[in-house]
Amino acid sequence: MMKRETPQEMDTHSDLALPSLGRTLTLFGRAFTLRCPNCGKGPVLQHPLKLRVKCGTCAMRMQRGEHDSFLGAIFILFTMVGLANYALLLLTAAVTDETPWDVLEWSMPLVTLLLLFLLYPFAKLGWLAFDLMLRPMTPAELEWHRESDIEFEVDLDA
Repeated sequence: MMKRETPQEMDTHSDLALPSLGRTLTLFGRAFTLRCPNCGKGPVLQHPLKLRVKCGTCAMRMQRGEHDSFLGAIFILFTMVGLANYALLLLTAAVTDETPWDVLEWSMPLVTLLLLFLLYPFAKLGWLAFDLMLRPMTPAELEWHRESDIEFEVDLDA
């Protein structure tokens, strides 16, 4: 029986780089305005809560072809939701004489659930911007992204 050769995931050949402040602000500014961190254009959203597989302009895969990008995005998402809840708690404490714990008891979980969905695309693009900040895109990698329409080249479940 002939063994099927499976394509390999793309390994970025660029070294880790310490980016300039301007590059960092550019990448995260693009991500948090829901544009592709790589090219600054798009479209990158399939619908308001879901990213496309690839950027509509530069064709970079939004997962960058890596299976672990979800974990980084979740870390950013939980951080943003936690900070937003903390800000809400501080604002409530600052504007009221007596903190309404009974209202916060039911409203904070609802705000958390709402923010988890609303901030998800921002977190995914924020993680992609962080990845591009540390490992800049090479022309060979961008060509690899353009060659396929699937999200991942290697099926880890097989």
